[in-house]
Amino acid sequence: MSEFEKEEKIKAGLEAKFPGAVTNALVQRKNRVWLDAAGEKLPEILAWMKAGGFNHLATVTGFDEGENLGAYYHMTDTKIIVTLKVKTPRANPSIPSVLSVFPGAVSYEKELEDMLGIKVQGLPPGRRYPLAEDFPVGQYPLRKDWKTEDYLAQQPSLKTETK
Repeated sequence: MSEFEKEEKIKAGLEAKFPGAVTNALVQRKNRVWLDAAGEKLPEILAWMKAGGFNHLATVTGFDEGENLGAYYHMTDTKIIVTLKVKTPRANPSIPSVLSVFPGAVSYEKELEDMLGIKVQGLPPGRRYPLAEDFPVGQYPLRKDWKTEDYLAQQPSLKTETK
């Protein structure tokens, strides 16, 4: 019995079920599997994983890689963590919502929209999160090119006079 038998079985299952949509799968260490996933297949992949016992979406972590934005979806069956990386072009960032599979993902998806400007297709309208309702539209604080000075320039009440 291989030390990573369970992890390799999960990896092989995902690659077989979603050929071309699951790439770069890697058993990084015991109880950890990493993979890239095609954004358009994300809800389907998560639904398949949930049916297979990965019924906890631990967190979603947004990222900025320059030309691409995206998110890591961390799934667990309480023993093994599978991390799916989904990328989207910075020029028109968009990924599908996973609320049909994990209704509790709403705050994660709102955060992707608010903090990185990734449009989450299927996310119902509502209050912003975590930014305030009056935070300037088009300002995304977790993007690498975001500057505090740009935000402050739009906030006359926060400007400080220089002498």
